[in-house]
Amino acid sequence: MKNKFKYILLLLLPLMTIACKDDDTVIVDEENYSSEREFMTMFRKDDNTGKGDSDPYRCQVVDINDIQLYWYGVKDCAGYELKYALQPNVSSGLASDWEDPAKILWDTIVGPDVTDLLIKDLQYSTDYRFAIRTLSHKGEGYHSKWYGYGSGRQWADYMGLATEPRYEIPEVIVVNNITFNTLRVNFDRAYATSGDKDGAFKEYFELDENENFVMQNLLIEASATNPNATVPDKWKKYAITAADFERGYIDIDGLQENSVYLINVENVNIPVHWDAIYNTCVIRMDGTPGEPILIEHYCDPNDTIPGAVSYNASRLDTIINNYNSDASLAEGTIFELEGGKTYYLAGNVSLCKGMTLRTQPGSSQRAKVLMNGMSTINGAPQVMNFMFGRQPQAGELGGINIKSLIFEDIDFDCPLAKNFGDGSATGNYFINMYSNGMAVTLQSFEVRNCSFQRMVRGFVRVQGVNRKNFELFLIENCLFYNNGFYDNNGRGYAWIAGDGNHAKSNIYQNMIFRNNTFYDSPRTCFFTDNGKNLAWGSNIQYNITLENNTFVNYSTRSSGRKIFDLRYLPGGSKITCKKNLFILTRQDSDDRNLYMEGMDIRQINGSGEITFDVQQNYSTNAFLTNNNIFSSGAFSANSNSAGKWSDFNVAGKDELNVHLGETGISPTELMSNPNPPYINGHADMHETDTDRIMNGLKFNNTEKVRNHEIYKLGIGDPRWRF
Repeated sequence: MKNKFKYILLLLLPLMTIACKDDDTVIVDEENYSSEREFMTMFRKDDNTGKGDSDPYRCQVVDINDIQLYWYGVKDCAGYELKYALQPNVSSGLASDWEDPAKILWDTIVGPDVTDLLIKDLQYSTDYRFAIRTLSHKGEGYHSKWYGYGSGRQWADYMGLATEPRYEIPEVIVVNNITFNTLRVNFDRAYATSGDKDGAFKEYFELDENENFVMQNLLIEASATNPNATVPDKWKKYAITAADFERGYIDIDGLQENSVYLINVENVNIPVHWDAIYNTCVIRMDGTPGEPILIEHYCDPNDTIPGAVSYNASRLDTIINNYNSDASLAEGTIFELEGGKTYYLAGNVSLCKGMTLRTQPGSSQRAKVLMNGMSTINGAPQVMNFMFGRQPQAGELGGINIKSLIFEDIDFDCPLAKNFGDGSATGNYFINMYSNGMAVTLQSFEVRNCSFQRMVRGFVRVQGVNRKNFELFLIENCLFYNNGFYDNNGRGYAWIAGDGNHAKSNIYQNMIFRNNTFYDSPRTCFFTDNGKNLAWGSNIQYNITLENNTFVNYSTRSSGRKIFDLRYLPGGSKITCKKNLFILTRQDSDDRNLYMEGMDIRQINGSGEITFDVQQNYSTNAFLTNNNIFSSGAFSANSNSAGKWSDFNVAGKDELNVHLGETGISPTELMSNPNPPYINGHADMHETDTDRIMNGLKFNNTEKVRNHEIYKLGIGDPRWRF
């Protein structure tokens, strides 16, 4: 990493030149050789030296974000012309891209005795491409051909290098209140709330006498996605006032709808731009979505993705990926799938632009989306995941804001995914996150009327050191079965796996699970933030609602599989858990374990205040321990559970108990056929089929059911009621 105090000295140094060894010669072939043209030089790399990293004169990245280039000298030439560009701008390898001035970052000429060049202070975490040609004393028309115009697939004829990641950056600005033309930039300059883990922020960033990060200017520019987007002159480089800092935010106006902007603040005391700025916010303005777009089903008979034809599946991931980068389609666009048809995703898909994906309204059947899982290689299923957010692109040193991500009326499946019963488990999810993903602010994530099968390792997982803020997380009227069972103990990742890495993160700001059914899908727990005790600010609270859900054999394989595994909660949080139905059931000949555990909540941080709204939760009367559905961690427990803070339960202490009803009712008295079809030891003991789920969980229309509190009070997922 670089120390900021070295920058001024380094800035004064000229571009360094060091000659290669005298015996370096140009390798020439007949195509490139002409008595009229100069020989074509080449950058030194393993493709033409065969020396790999042992070559001291190889082109390479040095000191994180400086690039050292070396090339072969050509005797008696007039010099060399070099240029470079960002990889996405010239990845085609076409000469027309390389000769477009708008796509070239730098073009220079050096003398005939220069065979190396140090390019300093480039963007961090950025892929660059380089080109070079030999110049002739005879002038244009006699210069050599360009070396480096290759697309990357022509390994010997292109030169690409990627700078390394920047050191950790304090997140001093966050953008919200985004409209068609306006947004708000919020400041958080305090070092005390920066989340600095090892003192690195003090080493690389300047603090004032009040322990605030130093910044003077707010910078707004149009993204390369839409370089001509409007930026009023006053906001291109705005001098931040004391009143702005005191207020804590600046409201920006005059921006262009449906356009992407890069927003930074800078410290002018640091002379190098990429070190003077803090976290970059990549913001998309609101736009006006057009009419819903129907994605017509088409199974390409020549599809090269294995299994696509046999599943009669239409490819979907390319459409979503193209939408992410298409500035002509407003965020919030609705995509519709044909009912009763199968679509598939061939590879991981970034969810970085708000959208709705749904079955076409009025369809008699739901569309099915396969998370690949259509073929295997060496016995391993080829699977994929959606990914929250995305990896950073050129110039992006901060986070992105995403509008609503909505999924409705879709059956998601990964047909060939394996669980532990198959001998080895598949490590797939519905949605995962890149470990180096950008910080994300997500307005809402909403899933309604969907089903999920064969998401084995986890359902939703976030990870990485950057901030994640989800303002609304809603799962409603969904059905989950044949999931989990990643290892013998039924672990893997949680249904909702927070990572606990950043004190400003909060995916639990407003998380709601309502009217869903979870059938025999063993996972490590339901809600977790990885058991981390963080120094949350006063603005961070969890608000989790678990309401009217039905759990049948929730994670029964081993102990320790809690529903609420949230050991340390931010003060002011609220946990709502009411009108849920918890059932443990098995065939008479089945001796499987039936563990079920409730809460692990050990400490309330900050204000020490918490609100519990736990009430009207019920269970059936079979397989209970001490008249309690939970084998450990009962909601009413006085240690490490809601019972420890029973005075904070709005419905009173007694409602922390899970009720049986006045007379009690067994699982098979309540439901048509809730038992798992296979017994302990069977490879498929945690699997079932769709018909058995849809018919077996229906309530029996009997007097006992009609008179029971579970029915009369509307407990559990309402879809099973008659």
